[in-house]
Amino acid sequence: MEHFDILIIGGGAAGIAAAKAARGARVLLVDSKPALGGVLLQCTHLGFGQNKSGIQYAADLLQDFPKEIPLALNTTVLSVSEDRTALLSGKEFGRKEISFSQLILAAGCREIPIGALPIGGTRPRGIYTAGQMQEMMNLHGFLPEGPVVMLGSGDLGLIMARQLAQAGLSVTMVEKKPQCGGMARNQRCLEEHPIRLLCSDTIREVQGYPHITGCVTANGKKLPCKMLLIAAGLIPERELISHLGSPDWLHICGNCNTVHPMVEAVVNEGKQAGITALKHMR
Repeated sequence: MEHFDILIIGGGAAGIAAAKAARGARVLLVDSKPALGGVLLQCTHLGFGQNKSGIQYAADLLQDFPKEIPLALNTTVLSVSEDRTALLSGKEFGRKEISFSQLILAAGCREIPIGALPIGGTRPRGIYTAGQMQEMMNLHGFLPEGPVVMLGSGDLGLIMARQLAQAGLSVTMVEKKPQCGGMARNQRCLEEHPIRLLCSDTIREVQGYPHITGCVTANGKKLPCKMLLIAAGLIPERELISHLGSPDWLHICGNCNTVHPMVEAVVNEGKQAGITALKHMR
């Protein structure tokens, strides 16, 4: 069985920073995507670091990435055991078990899907999470149809509302809270574009089949749409290690630790995790 000093799960900003900080140890960095960068690679909007796009920020992070660190891309970690072994599955080498001394979890977070929300009606085509649509548009050139209803007005919802409005689509945002969420810089899209915001309301029903035709809000408003985007929040990805407790060889960083509004905090946590894991090796 092949052994590594440090196994890093997740190749986004936190995982990259952790790997760079752990230089000198025998590190394996695993990610399910075909390239390092995580969600940054689908972020074409500015606001990362010195007003860069996520793509530019990821490129900067990777400029001095240690070439000696092996990467297992297109690879999923199926399980992690208390005896410090992990089962991997990927295109390049199939299923493989490895052992490690230190584990850094930098797996990011996932979006809350419509199935986790108390929304009735059909489940037609045309319903996505905001992050899915961001990936489809920015990485795969997908061109959506409007009008669009967005459930939630956090940062990701506002970012996508701006991008959709810039594409000429009609966008209505529905927010359960009495005020818009997200940072002030993202809220500016409401002033710069004709985006409708309905606060103190939520979606109670989806209509149409096989494709969505509209939504009904809790306050009884009928909103015709060809697409519903769910921006209801993010959940840290920690299920892989939930059975392990808190062993001293486990280090959690980035958005799978807590969801950060700024990428700099993610990078700092990843760096610290790499430094701590390296110290434990010694």
